Amino acid sequence: MVLRPGWFPEYSPAEQLVFDNIKKIIEANYSQYGFAHIETPAVESTHVLLAKNGEDAGKQIFWLYGLAQGNEDTKDYALHFDLTVPFARYILDRENDITFPFKRYQIQPVRRGERSQRGRFKEFRQSDIDVIWQETEKWTLGKNLYYDAEMLVVIAKTLHEIVAKFLSNKPFTLHVNNRYLLAWFFSQFEEKVVPQLYNLLDKYYKMWFEIFQKELAELVSPAEVKKIISFVQCNFDRLDPNLVDNDNYRRWYQELQEVLRFVDGLNQEKKYNIVWDPYIIRGLDYYTGTVYETLFDDDIALGSISSGGRYENLTGYINPKKSNYSGVGWSIWLSRMVYLILETMKPEHTTQTEYLFVHFPETIQDILMLANLFINEGKTIEVYPSAEKLGKQFTYADKKWIPHVVIFGQGEKDLKRYKIKNMKTGEEQEVTL
Repeated sequence: MVLRPGWFPEYSPAEQLVFDNIKKIIEANYSQYGFAHIETPAVESTHVLLAKNGEDAGKQIFWLYGLAQGNEDTKDYALHFDLTVPFARYILDRENDITFPFKRYQIQPVRRGERSQRGRFKEFRQSDIDVIWQETEKWTLGKNLYYDAEMLVVIAKTLHEIVAKFLSNKPFTLHVNNRYLLAWFFSQFEEKVVPQLYNLLDKYYKMWFEIFQKELAELVSPAEVKKIISFVQCNFDRLDPNLVDNDNYRRWYQELQEVLRFVDGLNQEKKYNIVWDPYIIRGLDYYTGTVYETLFDDDIALGSISSGGRYENLTGYINPKKSNYSGVGWSIWLSRMVYLILETMKPEHTTQTEYLFVHFPETIQDILMLANLFINEGKTIEVYPSAEKLGKQFTYADKKWIPHVVIFGQGEKDLKRYKIKNMKTGEEQEVTL
């Protein structure tokens, strides 16, 4: 009988080791590009969580009730459902102590009361990176657009290392678009159908292309269908900057072009597959420019494993007087990545122990002395706790995938030598103290 709550992930030691190794890869890459690590509380005040998308957010929130009875303030707390809203609050609380642009990463669990399905959970780990800055002037071409490109490459590098280690280099693509470019392209169509066009684009990867065309034809004229199909199937380097005779369209074309130029500079070896994709719109309405989604090429149905975008006015919905913060952010869906990996492999390593010290009662003090020498050298060790038969101690090492066993003092009076047995090859190496 399983007693744990459903759709709240819990891992075996071997699975947890996979999770921890992926988390280390993410942390190492985020840190390499200068992102500072922060954490925020598991709870936020409800007025902060509901300040943006109040009704929709309210449907997802896990509320706190009955904690510390008699304390009225507990009624005003709820578990956060993402890390962006807490980050916005964090900026407001600490704006006088932060050097801007501020680069941060945050890896924490979030909870959402939504319908669970493959790769989606009620509790999951997000691993966010964001850069945020203070806007002191109106938009100008090139305003911090480098960060839009840097995000793409940081995430691409991180995911590349993860899939190389755990998923046999499973192919993936980073899809990038600009919401304003798309908005001004759609400005040439009848206003009442534009929301439906957005919705159709958002569903594109869940349907056949023929169905997409059919539903498109129900919304616009044949000539307009042709125009939209031509737009969404075009490579960016062939896209006409004057496709729409509108200065706003040209402006956002130039912004996306600038981002992709930065990407080319950071991805000179073309190691990462980064493409313009007009189907990417990101449903959350705080995104205001560049938007990103990452999909496995052979598992589109899984959904995005990583997404983000540029936003203006991150903090204004919490405090309208503080609407001058803009930025760009991205998140790797850590729990979804682990879920996919555990679908394809059965991890066997349950520990990172490198050496198991065999227990002999007559020389245990000398064994512990040697074990401490290994620890002082930075090696990870275990000492078997009791003097069991040698075969049982070796079996323990085998089951835990400990690669080396140290044999010290077996029938020896002159404790100047010990042996290290390689559990994979069976070879023994004699070492002199």
